[in-house]
Amino acid sequence: MSKKMLLVMVAGCFLLSVASPVFAITGKEVMEKQKEMHKVTTEYGEEKMLLIDTKSKGKEKRDLKRFSKDFGNDLNRYLVAFLSPADIKGTALLTWEQSDGKNDQWLYMPATKKMQRIAKGSKKTYFMGTDFTYEDMEPEDIDNFNYKIIREEKFNHDKKDWDCYVIESTPQNKQKARESGYTLRTMWISKDNLLTLKVEFYGRRNKLIKIQTSFSFENVKGTVWRPKKTIMDNKSKKHKTLTLIKKRVIDENIKDSVFTERFITTGKHVQ
Repeated sequence: MSKKMLLVMVAGCFLLSVASPVFAITGKEVMEKQKEMHKVTTEYGEEKMLLIDTKSKGKEKRDLKRFSKDFGNDLNRYLVAFLSPADIKGTALLTWEQSDGKNDQWLYMPATKKMQRIAKGSKKTYFMGTDFTYEDMEPEDIDNFNYKIIREEKFNHDKKDWDCYVIESTPQNKQKARESGYTLRTMWISKDNLLTLKVEFYGRRNKLIKIQTSFSFENVKGTVWRPKKTIMDNKSKKHKTLTLIKKRVIDENIKDSVFTERFITTGKHVQ
């Protein structure tokens, strides 16, 4: 073998190694470990929400509460209920996680006193004027997305330098790609406690739609951490949704009946 050919082969191997960095853990393993580290049996929270129109500087305040519970086999149910202002009081979103990833969601509007099922094709739409879509209101569907660590970096955030995995997430199949409002998400996840600090959401032609950032993480129990403040900055709509946690209760009893149509339609969800 000539020296020239050998040099070409060595150079090619070097370029390949630069283009395809090898990490000690895969993106999916990071997501699975994150889910395991921060899961709880039940969770109850009371929140303040602020909707901000960045063009007009208009603001709208809301109060809400959230419930979640593990119903076995690592499948959870969630309830979000608005307490104020008066014109949306009682509005609620009920989510049942399913093993096949095809979760069920229902929206309750007090004016109609009926639960309306959210169609799979409607999960790209925004929930109650916020910057969260119905898709965003579902739990992370790890089995239906691909996760790739694209780099490791220091991320200066919330007055701290974090060692992070930067992970790209894309739909795993054509059906999920059709259902999802995002072609790509980029996530900054801390290496130590596997906290999602920042998420960038991209649409068609990889256009940046919005950025979610979380702040003031607190250790609520064991390995479980939660943010006290979250901002969803919708670049495409020039609108923001800010949530502030007033109260959070972990692993205390929540009745199964909370996650039912009867509980909501009888008004117990706002009592």
